[in-house]
Amino acid sequence: MDASTQVAPHETELLSWSEICAKYPDQYVCLVDVEAVELGSPEIKAGRIVGRGATRRAAYEPIRGLGAKFPLHSIRFTGICTETFVRPSLVIDDETLELLRS
Repeated sequence: MDASTQVAPHETELLSWSEICAKYPDQYVCLVDVEAVELGSPEIKAGRIVGRGATRRAAYEPIRGLGAKFPLHSIRFTGICTETFVRPSLVIDDETLELLRS
């Protein structure tokens, strides 16, 4: 998607996460002015959309080079993730910690 056709960041409205998902299903969205559900939580309560697209790169393109204006942003996928999670091959338990301490 052409970055020039996307809405300028200062013109977008603050939307809840459910509104964002309904408006842009199965897309990556780049958000600024993100409000978390609670402090330190990765869950998003609301945010302003500054870019969107089929890839992370397409969603980020509208604010590329605007790091001074938008130092904090978040790129999220609005659909359901179908990729398998990478599991650690090493599990550190109390016994392993004891070995590492000595």
